[in-house]
Amino acid sequence: MRAITTQNLRLVSGLILLAFAATHFLNHAVGLFSLEAMDEVQEWRLAVTRSWPGMIVLATALLAHAMLAATRTLQRASWRLPLWELIQLATGFAIPLLLLPHIVETHVAHALFGVQDSYLYALARLWPSAAWIQTLLLLLVWIHGCLGLHHWLKFRGWYRVAQPLLVVLAVAVPMAALMGFVVSGRAVAALLTDPGMTDRMRAVTHWPSAVDEAWLGLLQMSARIAVAALLAVVATIIVFRYIAMLAAPKIAIAFADGETVQAAIGPTLLEIISSNNLSHQSECGGRARCGLCRVRIDQGADTLPPLAPEERATLARLGASDHVRLACQIRPTAPMTVTRLVGGDEGAREPVAHVDAQGARRAVCLVHVSIRTFATLSRDRLPYDLVFMMNEIFGAVGQAVEGHAGRIDRFLGDGVLAVFGEQHGPDQGCRDALQAIRAMDVAMDRVNEKIAAEIGQPVELAIGAWTGEVVVGRLELGRMAQLAVLGPGLELPARLAELANVRGWQLALSGDVAIHAGLQDIAGAQRESLAGAEQGRDIDVIGLPRARDFSLDAGAGPAAAT
Repeated sequence: MRAITTQNLRLVSGLILLAFAATHFLNHAVGLFSLEAMDEVQEWRLAVTRSWPGMIVLATALLAHAMLAATRTLQRASWRLPLWELIQLATGFAIPLLLLPHIVETHVAHALFGVQDSYLYALARLWPSAAWIQTLLLLLVWIHGCLGLHHWLKFRGWYRVAQPLLVVLAVAVPMAALMGFVVSGRAVAALLTDPGMTDRMRAVTHWPSAVDEAWLGLLQMSARIAVAALLAVVATIIVFRYIAMLAAPKIAIAFADGETVQAAIGPTLLEIISSNNLSHQSECGGRARCGLCRVRIDQGADTLPPLAPEERATLARLGASDHVRLACQIRPTAPMTVTRLVGGDEGAREPVAHVDAQGARRAVCLVHVSIRTFATLSRDRLPYDLVFMMNEIFGAVGQAVEGHAGRIDRFLGDGVLAVFGEQHGPDQGCRDALQAIRAMDVAMDRVNEKIAAEIGQPVELAIGAWTGEVVVGRLELGRMAQLAVLGPGLELPARLAELANVRGWQLALSGDVAIHAGLQDIAGAQRESLAGAEQGRDIDVIGLPRARDFSLDAGAGPAAAT
């Protein structure tokens, strides 16, 4: 911890409670050996947890974690959450309803009525009538804790190496605990079939009297009512806060890609983005850990409060420039203009034609798109920055491809291979491909407005387009299946893109692509031959400095570029 913050307090309190739960569950697992062993281990555990320092630490952690979680929930302005966070919220609110009655039955009974709440006592009360409640409680606690632990540790480099072992432990601990609970519960139930043994057990454990039982029942009911009432209050506050935000005055948040939204004062910028269905990345649930939601504040930075310790630490780790903030940590109070540095709008995906595993021969247009000077651009960059840069570029390329009836067939390191004409033949495929290439060129202007300042230079593309007959089939590897193009000729678009890179063109297309598309005279085009490429004959190549230097009519024929 670099500072004492509410987030760090919530984390530490959660770790304390998870450590208590883990030792408690392992104590259950000892029941696989004997009831006596369970009680011996429990004595060592209670020496810590039932001491005054232990009780103070546990009670403080429980109250702090619950209060901080409730506060964070009340502050939410958007409920468009990933599945893992919804599960953690649901389990977090369900746990007190089951946990507090159990605490009353054991710890409170011990403190008020002198009950020896050993495993013999607990199992006699729980098995078998309340076994399902205890099982559900164990699973909820463990799922809640493991989700929080995973989404805290996944940003640490060593976690990927340790994750397989931790997954095994995450499964083994609750399984062993439940098995120990079942075995010991059945053993106690068998013992208590003897009335004499039942009387002896009641005497040894100082079983609560009828009056004490009534008080314990009343306390359990009171605990359930209190938790239910608190949940109802939280829900009511959330509803009224949502209504108040709808009625409150709005401020304008403008994004560099042209989107402008009206938002109330109070939500974080990430919540504003989410509630307006704008695509943006975040993997830590708004806890300032991943850094994927960072944005550049183009206007209005002076209206924001200074960086909190968590935000400052994350941005420093990423080497972020000035005016870069985390969307999950800032709450706009005045109009702002921002640039989203990670994420972006996702192009609508169109279904591809069905092809079975046997495949089919089709005449298509293949387009290879590569990034010029990729090695220079990627050198010495942080992983997140490199992934962000590639996502921005490939996002623009993919949107252009899918917007013109094509599909991305595969990623090739610093480039992609796209396919056009699978459904409508090579003529329409070549026209669609050229329209998509032109759209890529225009889209890169917007991409460079966003990232050129970050990487120190604009990004340029080298594109090759070729048409011919290939095999289209569905490849399967285990559970993974993918539609792919196969056969000779797949290297030709990459060779054309490499030729474009060497000659300083943006686009190199084969003469057959121009013929299928209906292009004849293209202003500024250069012609060259690519030797020994297809069936021993050279390929006529048309090179263009910029892909936007030609245009196509809506019909079959071309329109010469001006």
